[in-house]
Amino acid sequence: KNPSGEPAHPIKTVAVMGAGLMGAGIAQVSAEKGYQVLLKDRDDAAIGRGESYITENWGKKVKRRRMTQYQYNKNSSNVVGLTDENANWKKHFGNADMVIEAVFEDIDLKRRIVKQIEEVTPEHCVFATNTSAMGMA
Repeated sequence: KNPSGEPAHPIKTVAVMGAGLMGAGIAQVSAEKGYQVLLKDRDDAAIGRGESYITENWGKKVKRRRMTQYQYNKNSSNVVGLTDENANWKKHFGNADMVIEAVFEDIDLKRRIVKQIEEVTPEHCVFATNTSAMGMA
């Protein structure tokens, strides 16, 4: 499917910045596809809301028999919640192959995040943004 051949560095770990509806949705789909997911937000409450959104969606899939309990458990184990309050998030992000930013549409916040992420991610890491209407340059 990839006309350019195999990627130089395969994606194994996806970090998602922002655990709101969009970020949690991205994390959910990424975990379902088998990626290790690092879901980061500012505090435990925000991470809790994001993780609840994900587990509720998977619970509905299990109930409707669109997902097995085994798949639910496997997907759940692929998601790690991280916060600004815990400094070890930098160590985790040091293993990220891709970072997807999905925070509020605030350009100053997005620029701070880019700077913060560039300091801790490896050279091969791809940074993607979920920005809809503003330039990131």
